[in-house]
Amino acid sequence: MVRIVPIETGKARMKTAQMTGRDGRSGIGRKIDIFRDPHWVAPVPIFSFLIEHPEGRFLVDTGDTWRNSVPGYLPWWNPFFTKQVQIKVAPFEEIGWRLHSMNIDPARDIAAVILTHFHHDHTGGLDHFPHNRIIAPRASYEASKGLKGKLMGCLPQRWPIWFKPDLITPNTPSDGPFSSIFPITQLQRDPA
Repeated sequence: MVRIVPIETGKARMKTAQMTGRDGRSGIGRKIDIFRDPHWVAPVPIFSFLIEHPEGRFLVDTGDTWRNSVPGYLPWWNPFFTKQVQIKVAPFEEIGWRLHSMNIDPARDIAAVILTHFHHDHTGGLDHFPHNRIIAPRASYEASKGLKGKLMGCLPQRWPIWFKPDLITPNTPSDGPFSSIFPITQLQRDPA
């Protein structure tokens, strides 16, 4: 049996255009829409997801960190961070604290951390997993580095110095909503 547990790791407030987006808009068009939008949505939760699987516990994304409210932590030169999004995370809301409150030791009880992508609100809790296997998509990792990544909302300069994820390329065809997938566990479906 597989169980998925959402774990809130703080709240984010953003413009309506960021939350909903318009069909057919390019990445740049979507950013322009966000900057033009005067309307804010109510704070929404930042989630990590604990997957309890027969082969172990897996954590999808690590949420954000309380440090983003410390002056100088977020890049002052990026108007997205200074004007278009507000993140509120208390120290006790970080993923490490949340897991401990569930009697889960991040180092001992998590088989692997799976990052969906590298935005700050998905990687902010990496500090809690220095001894865990971390799996991430290669294409997203490559796009997140350097100035381009910093402009897109990634903070590679804030990743822990020990951070070296196992990079994967989804290459198994899928019948689901994604064109290809990458199996993480060894369990195979029963062909019957």
